[in-house]
Amino acid sequence: MKISMKYGLLVCLLILWIQSANAQTPITLQSAVDIALKNNLSIINETLKADYQKSLINTAKMLPSANFSGEFGQINSIYVDTRFGMGQSFSFPKVYESQKNLYNEHWKSSELNVKMTEQILKKQVTQTFYQLLYLQQKSQLLQFADSLYAAFYNRAELRLAKGESNVLEKVTAENQLGQIRVQLAQLKQDLEVQQLHFQFLLNSTTPFIPLEKSFKMSVNYKADIESLKEHPTMKFLIQQQLIADAVIDVEKKKLMPTMSLNYNNGSIRGTGADNKIYGGFYRFQTFQIGVGIPIFTAGQKAKINSEKVNKLVAESSYSVGLQSLNLAYRTAIIEFEKFQKTVEYFEKTSLNNSTIISTTAQQQLVNGNINFLEWVTLINQATAIRNDYIEAIKNLNDSAIQIKYLVNY
Repeated sequence: MKISMKYGLLVCLLILWIQSANAQTPITLQSAVDIALKNNLSIINETLKADYQKSLINTAKMLPSANFSGEFGQINSIYVDTRFGMGQSFSFPKVYESQKNLYNEHWKSSELNVKMTEQILKKQVTQTFYQLLYLQQKSQLLQFADSLYAAFYNRAELRLAKGESNVLEKVTAENQLGQIRVQLAQLKQDLEVQQLHFQFLLNSTTPFIPLEKSFKMSVNYKADIESLKEHPTMKFLIQQQLIADAVIDVEKKKLMPTMSLNYNNGSIRGTGADNKIYGGFYRFQTFQIGVGIPIFTAGQKAKINSEKVNKLVAESSYSVGLQSLNLAYRTAIIEFEKFQKTVEYFEKTSLNNSTIISTTAQQQLVNGNINFLEWVTLINQATAIRNDYIEAIKNLNDSAIQIKYLVNY
């Protein structure tokens, strides 16, 4: 008895654990976006790249290695002397300033790349969120149809057993019910795939489900060409122009002279220029200043000209990007308005007709005014209307998500 009680307790605990493991946590769209922006691996990766570019700024003033030299031998006379030297070359301060500016522009570009990735991520999270809602709506519709056709099948079996109908009615009911249950099974798998994708975007092991009062999205669109320029993609393309300017400046600065400082310390054995005799212990020092002047500059000037062409490419890319963004925005508005009219038609007319068809078909079947095959045709028609309404809202949501992405909501 004690063993069975322990066994029963273990089974209960196992069931509770399985239920908790499979429990789905409701989440709003804003909360999902916030979690994704914090945890998504792509965002973390791009942020690390930006941190790397920022750390490079401090390397702009990095000098070349100092040169240390030593000599031992007959440097000044027949006697053996020693000489030690140290040299350092460097550029003018403006060269390092231009390099620092270039690194700074690259860092800004990485920061904007993070913003671009965030904008894309918000769109992906929103798409997956509403895709889950869409599949839930489809599932509810199929479950409703399943309950109708299950009852229809039971009646058909009973009528066939009583001899009130032929086998065609039962086969039709069985076929309709089978199709619905196949669709439900496929829909369940689609939901699992979308939920896995949702967890991937949020970088979470929690099986979230969307919490939203309405399946239908709303959007305000009053953007113009100037507001589209605030999109992260356009700011990124502007930044590429600034990088191109910075590169040109760096290449121009390479035509500037370089400086070098050298210090030498050596010994002299024998009679020096002052007619004194030195035994090698006294050290003589010299300082040297050098200037490196670029003479053969054709290659460097060609490099500057090539970077100027790259600047033109960056400007052209911006123009193409803005034109493409404007086209995508106008297209999304047209699509949204088209699907909005379709949804309004369903809400004002078709859904009401669907309810009338379904209700009337049920009443007429009970009253014997129509047969089961006619009832199937009418119920399929009513179900198709509701299904088309769900599809219309999905299309409306897709265009709304695109608009929000383009105007940087």
